[in-house]
Amino acid sequence: MMKYADHHGFPIVTFVDTPGAFADLRYEELGQGEAIAHNLRTMFGLKVPIITIVTGEGGSGGALAIGCANKLLMLENSAFYVASPEACAAILWKSSQAAPKAAEKLRITAQEHYRLKIADAIIPEPLGGAHADPFWASQQIKHAILEAMRELGRMNSEQLLHQWMLKFRYIGGFQEGIQVETERKRNMKPSEAKTRPADLESELADLRKKILEAKGPSDPITTQALKKLPEDLDTELTKAFIAMGSDDRIEFLKLEMPRAPIPNQPLNKSLQEKADKIMQEFKQKLSQPGAYLGLKQKLHTVNVANRFIKLKNKSEKLKTEVNQKIPTTVKAKIDCLKTATEKLTMGLFGYRVCGGS
Repeated sequence: MMKYADHHGFPIVTFVDTPGAFADLRYEELGQGEAIAHNLRTMFGLKVPIITIVTGEGGSGGALAIGCANKLLMLENSAFYVASPEACAAILWKSSQAAPKAAEKLRITAQEHYRLKIADAIIPEPLGGAHADPFWASQQIKHAILEAMRELGRMNSEQLLHQWMLKFRYIGGFQEGIQVETERKRNMKPSEAKTRPADLESELADLRKKILEAKGPSDPITTQALKKLPEDLDTELTKAFIAMGSDDRIEFLKLEMPRAPIPNQPLNKSLQEKADKIMQEFKQKLSQPGAYLGLKQKLHTVNVANRFIKLKNKSEKLKTEVNQKIPTTVKAKIDCLKTATEKLTMGLFGYRVCGGS
């Protein structure tokens, strides 16, 4: 059918909702693996626009067999993976009970695939999932397909193949924290130059060390790091709202707000209800395991930084209070004792040197 569509110049739209090919001896003997490989090879040679929509579960080779598209669209709550979390946990941790941990490491959510540039767009779903309002969800899918078709329809066959090649080269050339030029061939060996630590533990350890070693509140390194945290958090929040499809609703809410609001005056009931509904949906989606990991890491980093700053301020305040309660005469005696100790140490050191000579 795909070859007929390519022959007549018809675009191809595929819908993926499968747990993957069934791993059974009988199906392998019937040529299941060869059929998947043949389909992959055939799809990469087609010269018509191909759009794939993952509506539920996109698992293993069964999903890839019809998922090599110019545009990969995923429903908000769909998943796309090379192996199910249960199978991955059984292989790596020898127990299927580690499936949540495996799911987080596999990065199977639509949000993670969009962040890694594997998925080209996320199709929003109604609250509770697409099955809660099938008509609305189908309209969103239709709108996304038409939007992708308008973009791909402006390309000829050579441009489609070039766009396809760049898309998959970008996936293969991904490197954490570094923007990769897809049209440039490069050695993917990590740079030996000193780069900022990407993992959360290293970032927290570095921040903890700077705060504890700071001599005073005006330490430029610590101040710069703390000033950048809100910016990073704001960036991750913006990405999360866009991925959730809530950015348009927030813009509409801003337009409905008065241009010159009175300070400390609460919003009217209608605006407050809309804002509360957006926040409730945001918290619900944020609580999903494996979703919005970058935002969760930044929130955790900010909490840890605030906790250390409070501890440092508390220690400085306690130190100031102790110094204020010590009488002047006692302070003078402490200074004299320190000076005498230093002189005594220097004298002993000189005596040892002379004795040794």
